[in-house]
Amino acid sequence: MNLHGAGAVMNGDTNDSTNELTEKIRFLKGTAISVWQNSGDGGSNWTRFANSLWPFRYFGVKAIRGKYNIDACSDFWNNYERDIKLAADIGSTTLRFSFEWARIEPQRGVIDMEAVRRYHQMLDCMEAHGLEPNATLWHFVHPTWFEDAGGFTREENIPAFVEYSKRCFEWFGSRIRLWATFNEPTCYMFLGFIVGIAPPGRIFDLAGAGRMLSTMLKAHVEAYRAIKAMPGGDKAQVGLVSHHITFEAEADGILHGVAKMLSDWMTYWWGWDVVEHWMLTGEFVWKLPVLGVWQQWKDPAGKPPCDWWGINYYSRGIFSWYLLPSCRHQEVMTDMYYPIYPEGMYRAIKRCSEFGIPMYITETGIADSRDDRRAIMIDAYFKEVMRAVAEGYDVRGFYYWTLIDNLEWATGYTMKFGLYSWEPDGSVDRKLKVEGGARGRFGSMGGFGSEGSKTLIRYFRTLPDDLAGVREAAQKAQAVLGADMGVEEELEEEGFVRMGPDGKMMPGGKGRGDRGEVEMGKGVGLLAIG
Repeated sequence: MNLHGAGAVMNGDTNDSTNELTEKIRFLKGTAISVWQNSGDGGSNWTRFANSLWPFRYFGVKAIRGKYNIDACSDFWNNYERDIKLAADIGSTTLRFSFEWARIEPQRGVIDMEAVRRYHQMLDCMEAHGLEPNATLWHFVHPTWFEDAGGFTREENIPAFVEYSKRCFEWFGSRIRLWATFNEPTCYMFLGFIVGIAPPGRIFDLAGAGRMLSTMLKAHVEAYRAIKAMPGGDKAQVGLVSHHITFEAEADGILHGVAKMLSDWMTYWWGWDVVEHWMLTGEFVWKLPVLGVWQQWKDPAGKPPCDWWGINYYSRGIFSWYLLPSCRHQEVMTDMYYPIYPEGMYRAIKRCSEFGIPMYITETGIADSRDDRRAIMIDAYFKEVMRAVAEGYDVRGFYYWTLIDNLEWATGYTMKFGLYSWEPDGSVDRKLKVEGGARGRFGSMGGFGSEGSKTLIRYFRTLPDDLAGVREAAQKAQAVLGADMGVEEELEEEGFVRMGPDGKMMPGGKGRGDRGEVEMGKGVGLLAIG
């Protein structure tokens, strides 16, 4: 079943008999950005790290891959009007963005009111274009003075974050309904404390990683309660955004025994199990290899407060027997070290539904420099979301990562996630990706290669803006396309791997997506960490 046929089915009329309460719930469609990744700043942990040689400074290895650093950026800070219009042009109804603590409070207790006014101007622009803001208070970036004080490894620093959060809500609370305290605490913990490719650049500091995650989760609770206690706080929806990824060995057997052990710990370190247990019980448990439980506490109030849950999902990781990133037979790799894996999106939604609160897909996307896989990734992942909505899961929005090619943290500008192309050398400036795939490997396969970003635009412009309408449209599509929305058949037709009902890879397929053809060795990233 091709994309155009499915889109026509999903453009169904809403049902007047749908529950009145459900009809009032919006389904938000948009993109997610980090202001720092598109603008930089003058004094944050990430700006300092980006310009350092840490953690391998003695060998002259830069922290950021490639020729260009954050000083060469698309400059959203000064081009926000242009970029917000680009978001609206693709049919968005929302924009997820970040407040940058280092710009607002560059020195402790010193507030830059020009930065506050600039954020008000951004919100004015979003309002003018009909975009509902979704604000993240911390997206991996904080002031250097906070980092030097120990950051989130020290619980005595929690009040500083709470005060910053309260200031932001005091200034902008009447203009923003959706707030996230933190973006991907476990991802930042892993990158900064275990593999050392993010500040503070520590390697295998497993005890420090646990302290950092513990403190950040406690800070979420404190910030949530502080915001809710403020005037207007009862109207705010305060959530938390988490990266959902699992790891597994490429195969079973003795040869892959070490890969299996590493995969289990990677899944644990990334923190899905830790955060899930905390969300369900209010108990935090941090374990270390051999030593067992290293840190444990339980909030006497029980389950942590959270109004909504943000799901950042890209794929799942596969390790070969020699411990390098791999993929299964016929899977297609992205430019990052993981494959396209739509089934995991549905599984993440199903698992997170246990929290009993509304969910948003706050990030998903693909690093695709050739732009020959973007369209089918968007189509397959979006259909998995629609599958979940059709089955009654409370998913209220979809945000693609990201609007414009940006500095993707330690991988620099080598990872092309944007719907719009942008190059730091000035050769390309905000060009919608709709043509590059025609010259790529999938350019002649069903037309997907040449679709590029247009695939997302079609979904945004076709689907209703309310959850009830989206659910009805998804159910109509499911009745025609099958329980999995036709994703398995579509991937097989495009030469991708087929999936069984349990998510395992099935033999067969047309063989055009084997790992040799997708040039695994050209992946240069570790993981998507938007």
